[in-house]
Amino acid sequence: MNTKQSNKLNMAKTLKQFFAVEQTKYAGNTPLTARVTELNSIITNIDALADLQTTDTTADTGLKTNARNLMISLTVAYANTAADYFDDKDSPLAKQLTASKSKIKRLSGVESKIYCQKLYNLVDEHKTALKPDYITTAELQDWKEAIDNFDDKAYDAGVNIDAAENATGDLEDEFAKLATCLSKIDRLMKKYDILNPSFYGNYKISRKTSDLGSRHQKEPQPKP
Repeated sequence: MNTKQSNKLNMAKTLKQFFAVEQTKYAGNTPLTARVTELNSIITNIDALADLQTTDTTADTGLKTNARNLMISLTVAYANTAADYFDDKDSPLAKQLTASKSKIKRLSGVESKIYCQKLYNLVDEHKTALKPDYITTAELQDWKEAIDNFDDKAYDAGVNIDAAENATGDLEDEFAKLATCLSKIDRLMKKYDILNPSFYGNYKISRKTSDLGSRHQKEPQPKP
């Protein structure tokens, strides 16, 4: 969202607050009430799209993928090693700890981290029995660090980068709707210039901030 859009949104939120406080002044004006409801809905949509647009997709995708691969590789290696130990003990943990790399890779970043953490916790709970022949303290620590260092949400954001890019176009559409909505509200408010000048004046004050985004540019000077 650029500066002009941000200023437009702030102005719209000021109007939203204004109409919320001054509800009694336009009670019974069905067309205006409908437009105010539309304004509030557009603001909600813009906020949601702005959040999506600013999702961190800038981190190096290769680094995020490498971190995920390390987490998965260590999980498969050490979980299956532990499974071998429990297989000899005829324990149900043998089946629970048997991990497939291809299965984990099909999961999302968040899902894969949860799954790897679950297997790590099972092994950690039984580390006394597994050390040192099946898994060492250092190996367990490396596994834990790999899980902790994998940023699952950033990974998923990178995978879904198209959604963030699409948000830019959707924002433009919502701001176009906002402009149309504000124009209709302006028209519906004109009668209050006569019926309730104070109400109308306060509306105009709230509305003036709409042009802040373009005031950073110098206006062309008239030719002599």
